[in-house]
Amino acid sequence: MTFSVNWRKINPLGSVFGKIWLSFWVTLLLIVLAVAFVSHQVAQVYQVGAPNASHIGLLNRVKLPNIDRLASDRQEIMEELDRFNSESRFQWYLVDDTYHLLGTPNPPRRILVMLSEMMELEGVKVGQWRQETWMGPITMSVGGDMYRLFLRGVPALPPPNLPLWLDSQWLRAIFALAVSGVMAMVLAWSITRPIARLRRVSRQLAGGSLDARVGGAVNKRADELGDLGRDFDEMAERLQQLVSAQQRLLSNVSHELRSPLTRLQVALGIVRQKAPSDLETALSRIERESDRLESLIAQVLKLSRFENEMQHLQPTQLQLDDLIRQVSEDARFESKARNILITDQIENTVNTWGDPQLLHSAIDNVVRNALRFSPENGELSIRLSTDKIEALIEICDQGPGVPEDKLERLFDPFYRLDQSNSGAGLGLNIARHAVTAHKGDIRAFNRPEGGLCVRIRLPLNQKVRLRQS
Repeated sequence: MTFSVNWRKINPLGSVFGKIWLSFWVTLLLIVLAVAFVSHQVAQVYQVGAPNASHIGLLNRVKLPNIDRLASDRQEIMEELDRFNSESRFQWYLVDDTYHLLGTPNPPRRILVMLSEMMELEGVKVGQWRQETWMGPITMSVGGDMYRLFLRGVPALPPPNLPLWLDSQWLRAIFALAVSGVMAMVLAWSITRPIARLRRVSRQLAGGSLDARVGGAVNKRADELGDLGRDFDEMAERLQQLVSAQQRLLSNVSHELRSPLTRLQVALGIVRQKAPSDLETALSRIERESDRLESLIAQVLKLSRFENEMQHLQPTQLQLDDLIRQVSEDARFESKARNILITDQIENTVNTWGDPQLLHSAIDNVVRNALRFSPENGELSIRLSTDKIEALIEICDQGPGVPEDKLERLFDPFYRLDQSNSGAGLGLNIARHAVTAHKGDIRAFNRPEGGLCVRIRLPLNQKVRLRQS
C-alpha cells in the first residue's frame, strides 16, 4: 500500500495564508530576540577590556602628578591632584585600600563599581561606562601608603556587539519598529507584486490587447496567487481563441454572403428583362433589399477590419475642406427627393495628413445618418473650422434629437434608437473607429433649438504619428 503526500498543502510557504502566518510569526520572534539582545547588552553597565597599543603609548607619554614625594597627608595629595588635573588634558585619580577615590573633578558614582572590578583583575585594564573611559590600576606608594593610580579620559574601547546609541530606550523602540517594518514590507511586497501584475495585465486585456499574459514570476509561485495567475492566463488564452474565432467567422460569413448576393443581382437583371410588367414592383423590392444587404455586408467587413486591427491607415496630405465639399455635394443629390437644404460653412483651406478614404467614409456616414432623421423641407448644416492644433467639423440636423442617456450608445455597433429604422446601426460606429484611428474624437449632443449635432475633432499636422499607427 502506497500513499503520496501533498507537500504543497503541508508546506506553509505553499499558500498565502501560510506566508502571512509565518511572516508574522518570524517577525514577532525577531522582535523578541532583538529586544532580548538589546536588554542583555544594556544590562552590561560597563565594559572592561585589555588596553591596546594606543592606550600603552598614551601611558608611556602622559605626565604623572608629582605626588610620590609627598607625605601621607591626604590633604596635600588632594591639593596636588586638583592642581594637576585642572591643568592637564588627562586626569589622575588615586584609590586607597578602603576604595576611597582621591581626585577631582568627581566622576559619576557608578565609576567606583567599575574601578573595583578593574582592581580585582590582573594587570592594567581599560574600563568604559557610557562616555567615561578609565585605565588602571597602577600600584604606587605615597608616603608609605599603597594606592592604585587610574587615568581618566583615555581613548575609548572598540565598540561592543551593540552600538552605544542603543543605550537609549527610545532608540531601542525605534530599532524594534524598524525590524518589524522591514519584515512587513517584504511580506506586503511579495503579495502586492503579483496583484499589481494581474491588475496591469487585466487593464491591457480590457484595452484590447488579447495577447497580454501574466506569465513570469507570478505563474512560478506555488501559492494561491500562482494558481490565480495560471488560471488568469488560461482564461485570457481561451478568450483570445473565442474572439479570434468569432472574428474569423464574421469575416468568412461576410465574404461568403457576397458570392450568392452577386449572383442574385445578376439573375435579377435577367428576370427583369423577360418578366411581365406586374412583377416590376416585386423585382424592385428585391433589388432594394439586395442593395441594402450589399451595404450591410460592406459595413460589416469594414467593422471587422477595425476590430481585427487590419484596417491600416494610408496617410497622405489632403485638403479637408475639399473632402467635406464632396460629401456635401453627394448629400445634396440624395436629399432632393425630400427637399432638405444642405448648407456648408467652411472658413478656409485646411491642409492636413490622413487617410482620405477613411475620413470620407467617416464624415459621409455621419451626414447620411443626419439625413435619415432630418424631416422633409428641413435643413442640415455642415461646418468646418480650425485653430492652431485641430480641425473642428460639426454636422447638425433638425431631427427629433436623442435622449441624453442614449447619446453615448449612438456609436455602439448595431445600436438603433428607432427600431423601425432600416439601417444596420454600423455607420456611426465605423465613423468613430476611423476618427479614433486619426487620433481624433467624435461626440454627439443635442442642440438647444432642437436636433442633433455630431462634432468631430481631428488634430492637424499628425504626419509622423499617423504613419506609426
